[in-house]
Amino acid sequence: MSFPSPLLPALALCLVACFAAKGQSSPQPAGASPDAPHVSSLGTRFVSVPGTTVQFAIWETRISEWNEFLRQKKHPWSYHPHFEQSPEHPVVGVNLQDAVAFCNWLTESERTKRQIDSSQSYRLPTPDEWDAAVGLARGRKKISLTAEERLLDDRIYPWGQDWPPSAKTANFADGEIPGYRDGYPYTAPVGSFPPSKEGIYDLAGNVWEWTQPVEIRAQPTGILRGGSWAYFRAECLTSAYQYVVPAELRAPTIGFRCVFDDKRRTANLLAASDAEKKQALADQMKALTDNRKVDATAVEALRKKMQGKGEEDELPDPASLKPATADGSTFVNALGMRFVPLEEKRPVLICATETRVRDFETWLRDTGGTWKQKPSFLLGGTHPAAGVSWEDAIAFCAWLTERDRASKLIPATAAYRLPSDTEWSLAAGLKNEQGADPAARNLADKTHYPWTPKEGDWKPPALTANLDATKIPGTTDTYSYTAPVDSARANSLGIYELGGNVSEWCADAWPGAPEERVIRGGSWLSFDKDALLTSARFHALKNATRADLGFRCVLDLGTP
Repeated sequence: MSFPSPLLPALALCLVACFAAKGQSSPQPAGASPDAPHVSSLGTRFVSVPGTTVQFAIWETRISEWNEFLRQKKHPWSYHPHFEQSPEHPVVGVNLQDAVAFCNWLTESERTKRQIDSSQSYRLPTPDEWDAAVGLARGRKKISLTAEERLLDDRIYPWGQDWPPSAKTANFADGEIPGYRDGYPYTAPVGSFPPSKEGIYDLAGNVWEWTQPVEIRAQPTGILRGGSWAYFRAECLTSAYQYVVPAELRAPTIGFRCVFDDKRRTANLLAASDAEKKQALADQMKALTDNRKVDATAVEALRKKMQGKGEEDELPDPASLKPATADGSTFVNALGMRFVPLEEKRPVLICATETRVRDFETWLRDTGGTWKQKPSFLLGGTHPAAGVSWEDAIAFCAWLTERDRASKLIPATAAYRLPSDTEWSLAAGLKNEQGADPAARNLADKTHYPWTPKEGDWKPPALTANLDATKIPGTTDTYSYTAPVDSARANSLGIYELGGNVSEWCADAWPGAPEERVIRGGSWLSFDKDALLTSARFHALKNATRADLGFRCVLDLGTP
């Protein structure tokens, strides 16, 4: 982030004081830009932040504002820190309920005075909105993050990438960071340090700030952001750091800031964003259909996206389901998982897609299990279940077998299981591999990739696989993390994402390591040419979990 001249904080204070002296919001002329700053009746200015539809208070809630709330609302609060503060210092010793009560009071007060209308309100920022305010790519871009942006999000500080920060960057624990001084042993008056590019002060240091999810509910914990005057550890001062604490906690390091939410402005911004997304999809469709060789499957998948369909398919009508047979027919089970024949005259069907979030969660609900390593980025029920161990995958298959046997959808001799290493190769189009075991077959074939019948052509065409496409020149995909399991182009057997989205567990043990299991296929993190070969094998402990590791099932109907 770039920081303006140190004179600007003082100028901002002066301007806001002028509005505050009149006891009203700043003039908002008709037709004013939706990004024009809003000023509260207490004199705080609110500014727009890319990636959000709200406006952020430029500083943390001050003691002067808090005292007005206490005077008018008679809110029960008697906290006093062990240090002196002026009216321009941030209030401390507020818990989550106190902060929410202040926002509600300010909303009611200004609506009563007709300074805002019923579509406008003050509230705490959500963690995602705070991400955007502090400049994280995940908060501002939402989609299409590169691997570098994801990595940088985990390492960057509100002031940039340097550690330790330069002198007087923000109000931290003076003397605890070697060579760093900021001049304040406790809190500092708001606006004392350089603001962000949008003009927001103290996103790093001074006081921790409460955030709250959009769905407001009784909760035992809350999330604090930004660090405080008492903090000095580098890992606690990164922009992405979230400090989870009891919601009732009051401390001399904890305060808050408000956001201003205008529902009309939100609706306009969301409509504009939706129009941009539709145009981007239309551009993709044009580029796809302009090619001489048009892939009907890819066109139909993109058309569904443009119509807002395909993300959450309905479960099949039980009356329409037919029992599985080994006659070469496709089979759909009660969860809507579709299985296709792996080879002619062989009683093994393989699921056309990776096991989905909704399939996996049905198992968890039915068995009372918990998803211990569920990635935070999973977006919907049709995305692949990731963060799943081999042991979990085996247990899922056993549960599904019992379930479908009971409903007579599969014979008593049939069973769901993980594919063997050789079965996975057949599904991906790699036949007649040489080598006695997975280790011997690893990278033995240097020409075949899952997404193309043309030997040696390693770069996947558009919409063929969900990879880290930013690192593969000449290819693209539209997902930063996982994608819905049938988003990409299916292969000749009708099977999706054998080369990307999530890597997949196989049944086989890794030679010489009885506690490790074989892993096949690339993932949304993959970009290396050799690692994307169909013949590439990986292995991990069977209880291991990763955010890019899932599984697909096969249905073994037994001997015909």
